[in-house]
Amino acid sequence: MQIAPAEKTELSRYEIPLSEAKAKQWIDSLSSTDTGETTRRVFYGLVDFNRRMVPPAVRIRIAERLRPKFELLHVNLKRHLKSQSFPLAPRSQKISDLNQSLLLEYAGLYQLSVLDMINQDVERKKALQVSIFRVINYLGKYLFSSYSVYSRTGETVWRDIHHMYLLASERGLEKLKISGDDAKASSIEEHYLQLNLLALCKPYSLRQEEVLRLENFIKENIKSVSLTKEPINEELLGNFVHAVIMNNDEPAVIMPYGDMPHSPTVRVFNIRALVMKLNELIGTGNDEHSARLVLGNVLSRNLAKRIIYHLTTVRNRQHNRVDCDEEIMVVMGMQPVHRVIDNSRKQGNGDMQREEDLLFNNMLYGESTVAPDAAEPEAVSSRLSPQDRESGVRIWRIKNSSVGGYGLHWDTADSSPAKVGELVGLRDMREQDNPWMTGVVKWMEYLPKQGLFCGVELLSVETRVCEINQIVNRTLNHNLPIEGLMLPAIEGLREEAVFILPAYIFIPGDELNVKYDGREERVTLSTLDECLGTFAHFNFKVIEKDADANATDDFADLWDAL
Repeated sequence: MQIAPAEKTELSRYEIPLSEAKAKQWIDSLSSTDTGETTRRVFYGLVDFNRRMVPPAVRIRIAERLRPKFELLHVNLKRHLKSQSFPLAPRSQKISDLNQSLLLEYAGLYQLSVLDMINQDVERKKALQVSIFRVINYLGKYLFSSYSVYSRTGETVWRDIHHMYLLASERGLEKLKISGDDAKASSIEEHYLQLNLLALCKPYSLRQEEVLRLENFIKENIKSVSLTKEPINEELLGNFVHAVIMNNDEPAVIMPYGDMPHSPTVRVFNIRALVMKLNELIGTGNDEHSARLVLGNVLSRNLAKRIIYHLTTVRNRQHNRVDCDEEIMVVMGMQPVHRVIDNSRKQGNGDMQREEDLLFNNMLYGESTVAPDAAEPEAVSSRLSPQDRESGVRIWRIKNSSVGGYGLHWDTADSSPAKVGELVGLRDMREQDNPWMTGVVKWMEYLPKQGLFCGVELLSVETRVCEINQIVNRTLNHNLPIEGLMLPAIEGLREEAVFILPAYIFIPGDELNVKYDGREERVTLSTLDECLGTFAHFNFKVIEKDADANATDDFADLWDAL
């Protein structure tokens, strides 16, 4: 069937020509103002071009000519995915899917060139080096875009990255410098190191903006890391190694030294110098006693500490998890958690007063003045009360549970307030009077057509509200009182009570007047745990009010008796 000339012209808008001259015209015709149409043309053009037989040298030259336009499109798509709630709204999810598909297609363009050059025995050292670098670079951008929206990466991506590095290593190309590139990696090996280091730092357990900060820090300090075939004794951090097995589909992992296989496809990451650099940054921050806890290289002190934890700790599951499928009430954020716990406390006091009134009426009149149905608690079938809904309480599903926390599942299309490091209030729905527990979101992952999954670490099964009325030892540029939470001491779990307070306001050594449990105490904040979440987790010591007076009062034990 013949196609009319007009239709041919229209179709050619979405097909990259196979000749260099016509491809140049096609690329030059891409609009800089109509971003949507340009993105559509490039996407369909790449899909078609990657399925055509093109000489590898021609394919590389066309790809290099297209690259500046492609980078602009990628930057524009990323702009739509900043500061999002999860799971993503349907439109944002489509943008994310399009962004990842474009990156895979563009990386595939160079990957085809590499394989064609090798299979056709027409290897050109410079062209092969650049093409392998581009494949690793754009597959790395794909990984980063997945981490930033907590989306699981596709199958074979890591296998392709390892394969490209092995091809470069076999031909002595991995350490050769690539000049004039904007990827901030001067060689194939440096870029390969960057991607594996980012994976070692557990990006799904980082906050959205922290993934970018960590990526920048790794790029600036990548020369502190080296890659070898065997561990170097001077570089070991304990009895474990950071290694990658390049014939599988996984990034580098931390493993016991005895478990590392000895194979030509195994590489060891020597990261001692990088860990020492992080320790120096943390030490500098500790000397400054900064309330903001911000270090150089756009890292916060708590992020630096968490990176060290991920790089130096072999984590075994401490508690056995039990699969289940139940509902649980969840609220997220410092203020909403404080609100629901305070409301629950007031409601409990009201229920107790009603029970006392009912008992008094029975004793006085011999019968109840309350209708039988009215005295019974509200059925759980009513789900959430209006007060709960106004406070931001939502119903999540429990997929598994253990002594240490819960695996939660958000299976609706609506966005949730979930963020890594966010404070969480949880309440078992099986009984109406179950107390509110507190936890923290440790990781998130989104699976298409399934929903958002979160790991919540349980901090306390009992929580009380507190109120900071005064800071004694310094001037504070915040309005008082400041609301917080107090997690009481629990035998066998936590020896001392702790405060949960807003982040970046208080520092260790602050002396505060705090109201909790119906009394006011003067306390001194001591140890700050910066690694738990987006809040401040303080140990504290109560200052005995009359200790100094009693020390000089010989009759102190008589005054109360008189």
